[in-house]
Amino acid sequence: MKATKGKIMKKKDPVKEYQKQCVEQRICLFYVANRVKTILSESKNEEQLRDTLQEFEDECVHSIGVNALIERYEY
Repeated sequence: MKATKGKIMKKKDPVKEYQKQCVEQRICLFYVANRVKTILSESKNEEQLRDTLQEFEDECVHSIGVNALIERYEY
């Protein structure tokens, strides 16, 4: 760390900066649209449709949570 005009500047770690860029915070609409289309076409009844949609929701929430935890504790 070095001081510049009364402020302490924290030295940036290039590896950490690269890792931070690698954490994807976006979603692929093609993936989402394809999953929804597949769920709708392969579900044989309403119960199966609800179960499969619930699994997809859980997957989405899990991915959001993992990204948030990575960002919180790694950076």
